Amino acid sequence: MNHYTSGVILYGERELIRRQSLSKYINADDSCLYLVDPSRNSLEQEESDRAAKRFREYFKMRRTCHNKTDWVNVRLRGGVLTHPFQRDGSSCGVMVIMMAKAVMEAFPNKPEMTFLMTKKEMAQARRTFAQTILEASVFDSDTNCAMCATAKPPNPGPSITDWIQCDNCNCWFHSECLDMTNKQLSSAQKTEWKCVLCVT
Repeated sequence: MNHYTSGVILYGERELIRRQSLSKYINADDSCLYLVDPSRNSLEQEESDRAAKRFREYFKMRRTCHNKTDWVNVRLRGGVLTHPFQRDGSSCGVMVIMMAKAVMEAFPNKPEMTFLMTKKEMAQARRTFAQTILEASVFDSDTNCAMCATAKPPNPGPSITDWIQCDNCNCWFHSECLDMTNKQLSSAQKTEWKCVLCVT
């Protein structure tokens, strides 16, 4: 289930909830809905119970509005997963990713979240996630501007734009992203041109 649909069901108004048709994304094996908070929260069970109630109401509404009955008879209840807690004020993002990873790897079973929470472990996890994201990036230095990271300049204008390649690092740039006038572009193309990253 995507973040938007979950947010609408948990916090939205009734009219917004009616519009969500929802495919089968919830595992009903243990009929439990878990709301997991990386910070220490004494209300986790209560909030999970409230979330389960909202989802039960949503499933009934879904039957009426979308004629979908696959989840109506599932009696969801709130539950609490055992998990480590955030120890500082800056690692919640890393914790959420680690928790989501544990849930996805264990699915359809309940995850065991036993990762370490030391500053060193959080820093290592942060580096690992950043590297994974960067390696999975679809940025193509041969077809995307090194300044704006897109093939077409972000500003409105003609679909055809002038490009210039750095003679030092071989990265391509939109002349528009560099704020180059036609005269500056023409002059740069006649000489060995270095981008702002290579000049410094």
